[in-house]
Amino acid sequence: MSEAQVRKFNGLVIHEVEPGSPAARAGLLPGDRLVKVNGFVLRDLIDFRYHTAEERAVLEFQRGDMTLSKRLRRAESESVGITFQFELADEIHTCDNKCVFCFIHQMPKGMRRSLYLMDDDYRLSFLHGHYVTLTNMSGEEFDRLIEQRLSPIYVSVHATDPLVRAVMLGRAAREPILPRLKRLAEHGIEVHAQIVLCPGLNDASNLTRTLLDLEQMHPEQSGLSGGVMSVAVVPVGLTRYRDKLYPVSPVSQEYAQEFLSEIAPWHKRFKRTLGTRFVFLADEWFYSAGEPIPSKAYYEDFPQLEDGVGTTRLFLDELNRLSKSLPDTAPQPVKGTLITGELPAATVQALADCLNRVQGIQLDVLAVKNDFFGGNIWIAGLVTGQDIAAQLKQKAHPTRVFIPSICLRENHLFLDDWTVERLSQEIGAPITVVKPTPRGLWEAIKQL
Repeated sequence: MSEAQVRKFNGLVIHEVEPGSPAARAGLLPGDRLVKVNGFVLRDLIDFRYHTAEERAVLEFQRGDMTLSKRLRRAESESVGITFQFELADEIHTCDNKCVFCFIHQMPKGMRRSLYLMDDDYRLSFLHGHYVTLTNMSGEEFDRLIEQRLSPIYVSVHATDPLVRAVMLGRAAREPILPRLKRLAEHGIEVHAQIVLCPGLNDASNLTRTLLDLEQMHPEQSGLSGGVMSVAVVPVGLTRYRDKLYPVSPVSQEYAQEFLSEIAPWHKRFKRTLGTRFVFLADEWFYSAGEPIPSKAYYEDFPQLEDGVGTTRLFLDELNRLSKSLPDTAPQPVKGTLITGELPAATVQALADCLNRVQGIQLDVLAVKNDFFGGNIWIAGLVTGQDIAAQLKQKAHPTRVFIPSICLRENHLFLDDWTVERLSQEIGAPITVVKPTPRGLWEAIKQL
């Protein structure tokens, strides 16, 4: 690593030190800026974990104007006992693609700057399941991914035809993905792939080629220890802010129904050739087609939860378990409105119906129409404060409003910069933020 490269890494600032942990015994404190482990400059949390894997390490850190060094000793089963304010010692690696379906390019102007950040950071893929294209990585970064065995990693493939993929990513030159996937497979890296399906672009014969190519990258076909383990197919989401963008058609109910029929034979093939369904469809496909959510067995070991594949099934199964343990009477009377998007409205209504069987609980559901983004944006996670306020005012005055935490950033801020406090004042009712699960809502109700 050159001196210039070293200078761009600012270290990892310690947020908390667990009492009695190896880090506490070494004398580390919140606010210390950790810059090296065993002489290696820390680029991120991954480096920290990698270089503290042994039972002894030398930590170099900054405390105010001082640069200090401490020896860390831990038992084999002990964690170091540190959390950091931010997981990267430099900036998030951003994306220079212009994907035809990119949601950020479809947002209105004037929103807070952080919402326009397009990340394509392989480190966040490993740490949090973010999907990356592998087009914004240097050779050195790709080598590091392999050296440190950052597996699994989540890759936006979209199409394996280099020309089609270039169109999808908005790049001028051919954009082959198979050579990189093959190299990852050869080094034991597992990949979970994503396809954002755009009618007329990467479907039909292009999708056939993509699935056949990815099938060959599965360990059952390649004989390698790594490779493509699963594929998520997600329908394109379009807002009303698409002026001067590449023309993309939305997914209609008829299209979704036909697509479900087309995928069924693929599942049979992959079960025969790979021992797995391999391709998993996002929940939106079933909602859009008007079809029931598949059983738990369909999702196997839920390899694509990071892409919203199977979250509704987990919700419904948890609701079924919760319904068997509910009391006859609520701890105290509760009357309120559950907020959700249009797509999952029926699922949330099932939750309300279940809880309403408990004496003292009266819940209704508001499926918020997304006027802010428009288009075919129907999910709960993109509902805005102003849409909630406007549509609640058209109903009877609510006594309490329950907001799923997926609507919020930092647990208080909607995408349109409305805060929970502002919404509460606007509607004249208290708001309770709840985990987006049946159990999460029930626990919140019990604590009122």
